Amino acid sequence: MPGNAPFVVAIGLMVVIGVLEALALLLGLALSQQADSFLVTHFALDHTDASAADASAIGQFLGWLHVGRVPLLMLVVLFLTGFAIVGLALQWVIAAVAGHLLPTALALVLATLGALPFVRATGGVVARYFPQDESSAISELDFVGRVAQVTLGEASAGNPAQARLVDEHGQAHYLRVEPDEPGQRFPRGEAVLIVARISGTLYRAIVNPRPDLL
Repeated sequence: MPGNAPFVVAIGLMVVIGVLEALALLLGLALSQQADSFLVTHFALDHTDASAADASAIGQFLGWLHVGRVPLLMLVVLFLTGFAIVGLALQWVIAAVAGHLLPTALALVLATLGALPFVRATGGVVARYFPQDESSAISELDFVGRVAQVTLGEASAGNPAQARLVDEHGQAHYLRVEPDEPGQRFPRGEAVLIVARISGTLYRAIVNPRPDLL
């Protein structure tokens, strides 16, 4: 039935995501990591920022959904699951009581609203049992004095670029960096030394004076 089509599509998307993630792992890629780094770059959201008092409204909302504690693609799957369950159950109840389905637009809105608490609840359970890396205890302040490598964009004053920092546990952290010195630029691939934290995932850096540190 047309009224159930979006929820059937959601189930199909769950399957597609699972297949893509499996293929990516076989090719040595990590879709979840790339999705998480997108959030770090565009929303300045990391493990601590999600609950910080000065976090943006988007950051607070994503933190409420456990983004940063649970891989993003897993949360997407949880959302699609909740969306499909709530939508199909709602349409079944309405059809049984009223003899017809809800309009698709209204069903979509209600299913989305119902899926968010589902993600919040199930994401909390997953976060409790999801293996955490030792490096998750490292404070973002501890990034100062460490070396990162620019991976996306070119950094200049007031225009940060994404950088990747690997800690002593082998865990990758994605930051935003901009030059500490006016007029300086960091092209993609540049190794930089983090010298100060500005806010959230935004840091000031200088060109790495010791390439052997990377």
